Amino acid sequence: IAERAAGAGADGAMIAKIANDLGLNDPLPLRYLRWLGDAVTGDFGVSLRTGKPMAEEFAVRIPKTLALLAGGGVLALLLSLVMGLAGAVSNGGFVDKVLHGLALIGASTPNFFVAAMLVILFSVMLGWVPTFGVSGFSSWLLPWITIALFPGSVLSRVVRVNLQEAMSRPFATTGFAKGLTRRAVLLREALPNILIPYMTTFGAQFTLMMIGAIVVERVFGLNGIGAFFIEAIRFRDFIGMQAVLMLFVVFFVSVNLIVDIAAMLADPRLRRPRKA
Repeated sequence: IAERAAGAGADGAMIAKIANDLGLNDPLPLRYLRWLGDAVTGDFGVSLRTGKPMAEEFAVRIPKTLALLAGGGVLALLLSLVMGLAGAVSNGGFVDKVLHGLALIGASTPNFFVAAMLVILFSVMLGWVPTFGVSGFSSWLLPWITIALFPGSVLSRVVRVNLQEAMSRPFATTGFAKGLTRRAVLLREALPNILIPYMTTFGAQFTLMMIGAIVVERVFGLNGIGAFFIEAIRFRDFIGMQAVLMLFVVFFVSVNLIVDIAAMLADPRLRRPRKA
């Protein structure tokens, strides 16, 4: 780190001075505790690549990453519900089989390939959306589709499988006995009962979207946290990498905590103390 901070051509004395100023000669546990204490106050150090405090880098880049994740999350939510419900209504029919095949393709296609195909088709050939960078709402469409395809495909199968299971429970049988159609039973009775497994799976997929954002931001030139992380790796910006990894940890823990709290609010049974 000291050699990187000193730059090319620095002599041993300069490197030793920088290492001492940065506290790199201290024991590793002490260095970690010092860094953790600074991180709590929002001081993540200074990027070796840009020379700017990481707090400033986060302030500029986090909103772009959050916009990518928010749009992709909403799109994945809509995609999964539409495909899952349509497949459950079809129940083994032609539509169900087609949607099942599309979900398998979406769940097995890597992000970088999806991004490349979307850019070639909609940007290069048709010219409907910008190829690179952020220049308006239309420039977010391809990144949102790219990052939402995998979680949307996985969640659609979760919806389909859980709806099929819910349709075999007593409340569904009662609905049919009342003269309700299959679609009505799915929407009124079965769909609310799959909320908990859907929420937990959505939370897991949403955290994975943060990892997918690294590739998506790089391909579409969004200059968010993911793009910064790749550049930090390329230029051996250890301080930048360390700060971004800590941000990832906070993000993962926060999302899982929010999902757990939401699940307890949605299902009172989860709030009851377990009997010994």
